[in-house]
Amino acid sequence: MEPGALLVCVGLLLFNSKSASSAVCDVHIDPSRVVVRFGDPVTVNCSTTRGDVLGAGWESSVSPVNEPNSKIAVWNVSSLTVWDAEPKCFINYMNEPRQCAEKLDLVIYKYPENVSLIAPDFMKIGEESNITCQVLDVAPIRYLSVKLYKGDEQLGNRSFTHSSTRFPVNESIPFPVTPTRADNGVEYTCVAELKLGPGGPKLNPAKRSPPLKIPVFYKPSLLSAAEENVEVCEGGSIVLNCSADGSPAPTYEWKYPKADNVQEITKDGVSTVNITRASYSNARVYECHAKNTYGVAMKNITLTVKGGIPWVRIILIIIGVALALAIIAGGIRFSRRRKSGSVL
Repeated sequence: MEPGALLVCVGLLLFNSKSASSAVCDVHIDPSRVVVRFGDPVTVNCSTTRGDVLGAGWESSVSPVNEPNSKIAVWNVSSLTVWDAEPKCFINYMNEPRQCAEKLDLVIYKYPENVSLIAPDFMKIGEESNITCQVLDVAPIRYLSVKLYKGDEQLGNRSFTHSSTRFPVNESIPFPVTPTRADNGVEYTCVAELKLGPGGPKLNPAKRSPPLKIPVFYKPSLLSAAEENVEVCEGGSIVLNCSADGSPAPTYEWKYPKADNVQEITKDGVSTVNITRASYSNARVYECHAKNTYGVAMKNITLTVKGGIPWVRIILIIIGVALALAIIAGGIRFSRRRKSGSVL
């Protein structure tokens, strides 16, 4: 091969090699993902390793950058207060492709301003109700996780990963709840958390609602047997008890023939009938009705009055015998006096 032809081939190889290296978009953003709180500062570098650079810069609605004859452009914002900044780094080259651009993966976030619960005044046992978590002024919603707790038990979890909204929003998330008797008086809490992923805060602070207690209403149920048989000796005393669990707290009503020696007392959720100096007229069935708006529970107590206490009878016999002896002794003394008088 002639020397001139060899030089041409070498030149073509060098040209093709240079063109191949220039034909690649080479844009490096550092850090590649930025998570910044609304109002905080942010700094991001953009650079290229290609040699045919005309300039670099950032397209953005806030603090745009244009650096001619530079391989590096720095996007620096002292306080980011624009939700739709969408910064994009661009590099201009002498050769094709003459411009390369890459959008910054930017997440601007704001923790919820307030988290609260909206719930009915009361719930009924076995019936489904909605407890709503209300989260105010949070962004971006696609990273939001909302959970409802009953005590320490998680009842539900809601996320919004398919939402593309960048601006702060208010969200109301209903959670269906079917309460049981044991749920009366328990505390419910809503927890809202932003799970921001790589580049975000190491700790994702959760915002909690104030705890809320929701009454659960149900009909009364007896705390002892519905049928009961009791005995008392004639002249003795006895207390008949009736108690029930219900919500709202039940009221009590006793049904029996009234008597002077019978008294009703209701205290601390227990209703009693107190019988003193029991007589056979007190022997009967005493009905207790525990009731609230949602139902009635009934208890029957059958009272039997037995014969008097033996020692009472013994005392009466002794008294009777003593009286009899006193009468007899008196008669004898009287008789003797009469005989003495007649002799005189």
